[in-house]
Amino acid sequence: MDRDAFWNIVDDARSAAADDEEFLEVIGARLRTLKPQELLEFERHFVELRAESYSWDLWGAAYLMNGGCSDDGFSDFRAWLVAQGREVFENALEDPDTLAALTNPEGSLEEFLYIAWQLYEEQTGEELPESLVIFQGKGPPDLGERWDFDDDAQMKRGYPKLFAKYGGS
Repeated sequence: MDRDAFWNIVDDARSAAADDEEFLEVIGARLRTLKPQELLEFERHFVELRAESYSWDLWGAAYLMNGGCSDDGFSDFRAWLVAQGREVFENALEDPDTLAALTNPEGSLEEFLYIAWQLYEEQTGEELPESLVIFQGKGPPDLGERWDFDDDAQMKRGYPKLFAKYGGS
């Protein structure tokens, strides 16, 4: 499975779902049709995309959208971001403020983190190899330059649309 095939699965599930809960049902049903090797490949792309979205810029967006954002919350946010589909994901990497255009986003989707894991274990009786899910055996990627998420002036400058929609501290 290449990255385009990964995105086709996610985009098809997103377009067939009215909300995140339904997305989980649709993508779960689709992933159940995959063989264990395909589940490994799906999870590998999922891990890579979450690593690519591991930045202070996106963390700041998550902080505004969710009224704060812990380490675990940011992991859940990045899973949610991937679940929104390729276009939303790629636009957000370019400019996190584009997320303000989404209607009532939940901004967190922890359950998506575990679907491929659970299905792989159901099919094989084994857990996914841990090396697959820990930044491909490397340390976490560099987040880039950090700033104070509680500085309303800085957040307003960095995310004018998100700040207008969600406000500051």
